[in-house]
Parts: sequence; structure tokens; C-alpha cells
Amino acid sequence: MYQNKDVFQGLSVPKAVAKFAIPTILSQLVTLLYNLADTFFVGHTNDPSQVAALTLSFPIFMTLTMVGNLFGIGANSFISRSLGQGDKKRASKASTFAFYGAFAGVLVIIAVLAIFMKPILTTIGAVTPETYQATKEYLSWTVLYGGIPTVAALMSGHLIRSEGNTKQASIGMALGGILNIVLDYIFVSLMSMGAEGAAIATFLSNICAFLYLLQVILRTKGTVIVLNPAKLRFEAQIAKQVILVGIPAAAIIVLGSSANIVLTHFMSEYGDISIAAFGIVQKIGTIAIQITVGLTQGIMPLLGYCYGANDMKRLKEINRFSFLLLGCYATLCVVIVEIFAQPLVRIFINEATTVEKAVEFVRIWFFCAPGMCFTNLFGSIFQAMGKWLHSLVLSIVRQAGVLFPMLVIMNTYVGEMGLVCAQPVADTVALVFGIVLYATLMKKHKIA
Repeated sequence: MYQNKDVFQGLSVPKAVAKFAIPTILSQLVTLLYNLADTFFVGHTNDPSQVAALTLSFPIFMTLTMVGNLFGIGANSFISRSLGQGDKKRASKASTFAFYGAFAGVLVIIAVLAIFMKPILTTIGAVTPETYQATKEYLSWTVLYGGIPTVAALMSGHLIRSEGNTKQASIGMALGGILNIVLDYIFVSLMSMGAEGAAIATFLSNICAFLYLLQVILRTKGTVIVLNPAKLRFEAQIAKQVILVGIPAAAIIVLGSSANIVLTHFMSEYGDISIAAFGIVQKIGTIAIQITVGLTQGIMPLLGYCYGANDMKRLKEINRFSFLLLGCYATLCVVIVEIFAQPLVRIFINEATTVEKAVEFVRIWFFCAPGMCFTNLFGSIFQAMGKWLHSLVLSIVRQAGVLFPMLVIMNTYVGEMGLVCAQPVADTVALVFGIVLYATLMKKHKIA
């Protein structure tokens, strides 16, 4: 692991990127599959209200990812940079603070949802009795009961990955994903439990994923990860650096979830079929997002270690290689979706009206892929270097600066198709802004 510098510095750039990124990408693919499995199995009930429940629940469930990213990505960057500097003690302190900080954060989310369930669900668009009940059941299992194991699994994965042990982190997340798919089939298809069955599957699979990752941490010799609560000591400087770097990652989730709430609220004006159709689009769009996240999160410890060790030449080479990979991938995604839109949509639902609308939506929406891929990479580079402000500004410009106004304007003057167009416009603007931020930072560090 981190004691062996070859993991971080001894391999060629392509091999190093592959070693760090491939396990994480595979983990994200499994996560993607189980997210798609929810929609696949629930979609084949041919009940738009059940599919709509998954769509409406998504931004609320993502608040758990927000907490995991706030503390997990912040700790990932801090720990890898500390290891690059040879400071294992600070790395250990950061791991303990981050894990229990995330635990406290998820308790707040659970309390808020438990107290304000009805107004929250009404606000996000669960307006019909059928959709409201299905959404309530889904969130009860995934957040109220499942919030703690979900965040514990996310945090454990981030911490294990920060030491360079991407393989074990990915196995743990993949284990949970595969189990989720099996349980989806049992609860949704065989037992006809709909969205609630998918939620129970998610709850149980996250418990298993966390237990696997916990035993990895406990059995790893020489690990800097310390989860013993007796070792928890609050040090303002460590907490500040972890949280500041994590804030942009959390902001992406907060702003993205807020945008989804606004979008689904507007989309609910056009009925459950429109909500269900756009939910299918989001699931297909997750392909580009999750594989990009796999690459960018996978290489973050590698970038952080290089920056901590002041190896700017290698940092530059890793960045360039990553840009090339993502450019090819984003282009391929757009081409595939434009050609195979209808078969992709029919994987999830066969109801004719929903299919027709979803095909039209996805061909427009997917033009956001290039901008989304590159802005994610820019953000990860900034976070790995500890440049939290650059990443935060990029996130704010992308979501609050462009997407929110576009949603309001397009809904007012264009209608539901305008809502679909808003994301590609926002990501294109963010891409241009990200290029400027990146070039300025690289020039400052004489990396360009």
C-alpha cells in the first residue's frame, strides 16, 4: 500500500492510472447496474407512479452521498497528500474525524426527514396519492433505516481508497451492488413489492458492503485508518482542511439535488408520464456520470500523493492522460445514445407513451456528456491539490449560476422540452469556465 512508493510513483502514467482507476470504475459500474436494476425491475411493473417514486426519491437519497463526499473526499485528499509528505499521524487523525463526522451528519438528515416527511414529499412533486405512498415507502427504507449503513459504506470506501488500496474498496462496493440486484429480483419481481422492495434491497446490500469494508480495514496491517471512537480527537486544522476540500463535493450533490427537485417539480406539471420518462433519461445518463466518477475519484489519491510529494511533472502527465481518456469516452457515449436511444429506453419500460417521450428526452439531454465529464475531472484535480475554492466556484457556476436560471426560463417559455435542454447548456458553460480555472491554476504552479 502507501508504504510502497511504487504504488504511487513507480509505475508509468498509463499503468498507474489503470491501477487506481479501473477498480473504481468497475465498482461504479456495479453501482450503476444496481441503480439501473431498481428502475429496470420497478419499470417492468408498468406502473408510472412506482417509477416516479424512484425519480422523486433520488435527490433526497443523494443527501446521503453528499455527507459521504463532504467527509470522504475531503479525507481522501488530505490523507493522500499527508502520505506524500510522509506524515502518517496526521493521516490517521483525519480518518477518525472524517468517519465520525459523517456519522453525525447522517443523523441530522434522518431526523429532518422523519419530522418533515409529508411537506418534503409534497414539495418534490409527490402530488398523487399513489406516488406519495410509493415515495414514502422508498425513502423510509433507504434513508430513515438505511442512512447509517449507506454512509458508513461510502466512508469506508473513500478511506481505503486514500491509501491506494482501490481494489479492496471496489470489491466491497461491488459486493453490495451485486447483492442489490439479486434482492431486487426477489423483492420486486417475485414478491411484487414495487418501489418498497427495491428500497429494502438497497438497505440490506449497503449493510453487507459496510461489513466487508470494515473487516478490510481491521485486517490491514500498517493501515493509517483508525475507526476506534476512543481515538477521536478534534483538531481544528485537520477538520478545517478535510471539510473545506469536501465542501465542493458536497456542493455538487446539494446543488444537483436541488436542481433535480426544481426540475421534477416543474416536470410534475406535465404528469407522471413525463416524470417517469425523465427518470429513465437520468438512469441512462448515469452511465456517463458514474464511469467518469470512477476515473476521477480513482485517480484522486494518485494526484494528491504527487502533489504532496511535489512531483509536478508526474501530476501534469496524469492530468493529460486523463483528459484524453475522458474525451474519447464522452464522444462515444453521445454517439451510442443518438443511435440506440429507443432500445436503451425499452430496457427499463415498455409502456408506449413513456418510451416515445423518453427517447425524445434522452437524445437532447445526452449532449451534456462532454461538459459533465470534463467538469468532474477539473473538480477532482482541484480537490486532490487541496484547491477547494476552485472546485467550489466551478460547482456554483455550473448549477446555481446557469442551471437554475435556465430551468425557470426554459419551463416558462419552452415547456417540458426546455427543461430537458437546460442541463446541456449549463454543462457547456461550466466546461468553458473550468478550462479557464484549470489553465490559471496550472500556470501558477508552473505545470502547464
